[in-house]
Amino acid sequence: MKESTSPLRPAPEREDLVAGLHARGVCYLAPTPHGDERILSDEELIAGLAQSPNARLRFALAALLLAHPDLADTAANVAATLPETGRRELRKQYLAAMYLQRMWRTRLRLHFGEQPLIPERFTSANDSPIGASLPAPDDMHGKRGLRALCEDSPYNDWSSYEQVIEMLMNQPCGPESLLPLNGHEI
Repeated sequence: MKESTSPLRPAPEREDLVAGLHARGVCYLAPTPHGDERILSDEELIAGLAQSPNARLRFALAALLLAHPDLADTAANVAATLPETGRRELRKQYLAAMYLQRMWRTRLRLHFGEQPLIPERFTSANDSPIGASLPAPDDMHGKRGLRALCEDSPYNDWSSYEQVIEMLMNQPCGPESLLPLNGHEI
């Protein structure tokens, strides 16, 4: 049984999450939306991605934050509403996006234009998803922090984050498809 992200609405289905990403210009995941998917708020999309059983969808949360760093505050607010496993995953993907943004800043700027930096959060031992303090985002341009974050995983997360960057930069839709989120209802 799926957990609900809201007491009134059921947890979003995979197709709803993919459509929510596509609507925000992150369109490297299949299937292409048909138009009958449920429209998700930013909060529902972020919570749904963080709690998804699908690893590609969870990693797409980092891509979403890279494409829309202005969602960083929303993500931080959503983290407080999630059960522990979802909160831990959201923090992990937030940190990954924060570090990746510093590592790939030039390439991201060329692709998306000038964007605000994702604020430093979740690096203290109390807030960190790995239970230990993490390096500052600018330490070695984010590389040291991402390495520490990835070393905690039994999987090859480093490679997965390299794929996130490559798929985001080479996706079928370009940065021109990004929707303005400030003042725009999705």
